[in-house]
Amino acid sequence: MKKALALIVITICILSCKNEGKKEYSDEKTSETSKEEISTNNTPSTTAELSNLDFAKEVENFITCKKTATERNDCRNSITKTITKAFDLTEFSDPKLGYVIYDSIRPIVEDSKKWLQLGSISQESIDQALAHTNRGGLSLIIDTAETYGHVVMIVPGDAKKSGSWDMKLPNVLSLSNYKPESSFSNKSLSYAMRKSDDLKIYVRQ
Repeated sequence: MKKALALIVITICILSCKNEGKKEYSDEKTSETSKEEISTNNTPSTTAELSNLDFAKEVENFITCKKTATERNDCRNSITKTITKAFDLTEFSDPKLGYVIYDSIRPIVEDSKKWLQLGSISQESIDQALAHTNRGGLSLIIDTAETYGHVVMIVPGDAKKSGSWDMKLPNVLSLSNYKPESSFSNKSLSYAMRKSDDLKIYVRQ
């Protein structure tokens, strides 16, 4: 009788230990899962760096600068100044001017591994660039037909149908050195450039 009782006690103890071990393992897995969920939930979503930039003010400052300019290079670095401050870049800095002039952008981005060329204008490349911009990235369109080709920056938002281009186009920030008064930040790409295979899209990776 005593042996039987002792055997029962031992059996109960063994089963109890096994269940406790299972509980600890289960709790451990639950704890790990919770950390993964918290980590995922707390990962900050990409937000547009341009959200705090007053585009209208940038255009106004540029036009004012051109009206009072006395030297050829005055205000020609306005676009690089704007995007450098908005995205905290280093490649467009210049020891003398503060920022490189706009026609220096193309050789810099072509030689940099930080930039990717999406190619000429097409609906696909435009959509890719706008999606990149809306995720907080920087996308530029450069007229490569000329040494001093115009440079515009795609601004966040939705693409809209352009009758003249027969495709959906984004709005851009356009600071025109030739006609400062025609600069804008709330109009379609078609208002800044003519459709051409010489227009190349570059995105900052």
